[in-house]
Amino acid sequence: MLNLKPREVWYHFEKISEIPRCSGNEEGVRNYIREVASDASLETRVDDSGNVLLKGEGSPNVVLQAHMDMVCEKNSSVEHDFEKDPIRLKEENGWVTAEGTTLGADNGIGVAIALAAVTGDHGVGSVDCLFTVDEERGLNGATNLGTEFIRAERLINLDGEDFGVFTIGCAGGGKTTIDLPIDRVSCDDGDGVKVSIQDLVGGHSGADIDKGRANAIKLLARAIKGLEGESLNLVEISGGDKHNAIPREAYAVLWVDTDYQSIERKLNEKFSAFKSEYVETEPGMNLQVEEISVSKGECLNGTTTKNLVDLILAVPNGVMAYDKKLESTVETSTNLASVRLEDSSIRLLMSSRSSRESKLENLRKNRLEVIGKSFGGDVAHNEAYPSWQPDRNTQLLEQSKQVFRDLYGELPEVNVVHGGLETGVIGEKKESIEMIAVGPEVESPHSPEERMEVKSVEKFWKFLLALLKKLDEN
Repeated sequence: MLNLKPREVWYHFEKISEIPRCSGNEEGVRNYIREVASDASLETRVDDSGNVLLKGEGSPNVVLQAHMDMVCEKNSSVEHDFEKDPIRLKEENGWVTAEGTTLGADNGIGVAIALAAVTGDHGVGSVDCLFTVDEERGLNGATNLGTEFIRAERLINLDGEDFGVFTIGCAGGGKTTIDLPIDRVSCDDGDGVKVSIQDLVGGHSGADIDKGRANAIKLLARAIKGLEGESLNLVEISGGDKHNAIPREAYAVLWVDTDYQSIERKLNEKFSAFKSEYVETEPGMNLQVEEISVSKGECLNGTTTKNLVDLILAVPNGVMAYDKKLESTVETSTNLASVRLEDSSIRLLMSSRSSRESKLENLRKNRLEVIGKSFGGDVAHNEAYPSWQPDRNTQLLEQSKQVFRDLYGELPEVNVVHGGLETGVIGEKKESIEMIAVGPEVESPHSPEERMEVKSVEKFWKFLLALLKKLDEN
């Protein structure tokens, strides 16, 4: 036990951290929520998608909303099975983190705070809690939510990650896949080279896309491109994982019919340039070249190998545009999230975001699709989720600012974020609803460096209880 305050919040967070809850596997945490509600004599409902409504008594003043799933990422050197192993928590220098994996504070702390608020004797009035599934893979739980689960006219989303910052808008987004057809040839037993890029910082593909961090897949393609003129064929390639995480690791295995020392020298020259480029943002970058034996079998022919490398280099990645009114806020971006070798193709997955629907469509349909098809790829897009357009004149925002100022002697920052939030989807379902997104301090979500500041949890808890009491009075 961490033995931290407020005890009721940390108790629930530690219990939740013991439950496997990668996206699509929320049954365990859903059962925990229902057990907690039952012990407090509170009613719950579960819809066909697995979303949970915990109902306050009578007509609720507000709904607290959080998502049950987490991004499951780990360092390659860490032994951890997200299907059965608990998150191993530790507290260091005022921060809680996990041992080599994502922490799951996004959004486990939101679930824990909501449960603590409505099951304790805090005098907060009638409050609903809405816990959604599968947020991290594309806001799917919120998308399939029925309006009968949204019973209040005010909603507090607990998925904020900066204490003292109130979010009132977010980007919309969607995923794109490019399946590049492949041609194989027979490769004899021979020498191979494994090229690996590891230990990048990574991070959230929305919130951290403007931090200047490297994309492991892009660097890998640049390294292989530097070998043009050598006789080589691609045997394996893999990089990245979740659509909303900047790729931290990638590797390729190449069959080569040339001198290994020449390959190694060229790759190390490239790696030296990469380290120089990212000296400030990627201090832990680990770049490896290994000579390995390749067994006789099939590998990709030279044309497919070249097309793949060129396609990876051609697709955009990173910030495309900043908001003209809010210069520090990203307006449009895309993240090359993963590359996988499949039976008959190589699949690239991209996640794109924009606060402007027309620019999101332009990026996906008029840029990614054109590039993908120009290389002979099959391009597919999922249905984009909507942005949340900011409204600075709601009563909920004014009351929240008032409570924060009364408690801490200053006004909070009010902003719009580039990450996707379920508030955008919920706002389309119930246009009259007033919403804000808030939370304690969480750094580096979607990466094993994720951590949460202990004192901010206590300060946020104090703020939320005061706000709920104020809303109960109005």
